Amino acid sequence: MKVHANVPFRNEAVLLKHLVPIWNKYPIDEWVFFNDRSTDNSVEIVKTLDAKVTIIDNTEAIAGGEWHETKCRQAMLDYSRKNKAELIFAIDADEFLSSNMVKNWDELINILSDMSLNTYWYNFVDDTQHIRQDSQYLHNYKTFIMHVPSVLNFTGNLLKHTPRTPFTMQNQVKTKTYGLMHLQSMNVKFYALKQLWYKHWEYHVEKRPIELINRRYDPVVNNLDFNKTRIEHYLVEGISLDPSIFNELLEVKGYKKYILENLVPKLVTFGKEFLED
Repeated sequence: MKVHANVPFRNEAVLLKHLVPIWNKYPIDEWVFFNDRSTDNSVEIVKTLDAKVTIIDNTEAIAGGEWHETKCRQAMLDYSRKNKAELIFAIDADEFLSSNMVKNWDELINILSDMSLNTYWYNFVDDTQHIRQDSQYLHNYKTFIMHVPSVLNFTGNLLKHTPRTPFTMQNQVKTKTYGLMHLQSMNVKFYALKQLWYKHWEYHVEKRPIELINRRYDPVVNNLDFNKTRIEHYLVEGISLDPSIFNELLEVKGYKKYILENLVPKLVTFGKEFLED
């Protein structure tokens, strides 16, 4: 069975240099990346993967060069479908697969031929040994693996933001046995500033009202009260990452600078201390 990974990125070199060694352990036939106008060496880093690597650049042919998640993910799906991929792992540049997925790869692939797994989305806190278990994350499942013959396209949804995978005709089964491991909240400062940046960007660029933005973000952020809980060892066996990586990434992304230059005090409902340090 031909297996692809579809990954979008923009200026993620700081993370990618740590994740590529982890990804290299996966029996992926081809990595398909959507490069959203990176100006760092992200492209050079992903090309060091041992498997075949294809880069799809965000050009004027795709949403006028602007970020459009639906068209981004559709472009990668189109490529993988054209090149006869049967399974696609749709992951982001700050994610990796649970260790037991790789260890039990053949068994996993057989399962995915018959059903769609709605796997648990493990969000780290402080290190790769602890996860969020606050109320919004107790039942935090995500479908990120596509059985290509069974899925439709993204293009029916022309919104700028879209679910990770399109509609599938397979039966979906929830599981915590396998998981998608997410790094974003491992560094609390990074997480808070990124969420505040999203809020300010939606207000200034997408012209959404303050009340709507706060209603969408605040319950998920939960005032940064994550109820940190230890993770099962088999999910992260052999994997350790330092949360200080994200301090360097903050400098690259410029979240704090953007927020301070476009500050809307009513949007700062959490993380104020990170704007003042």
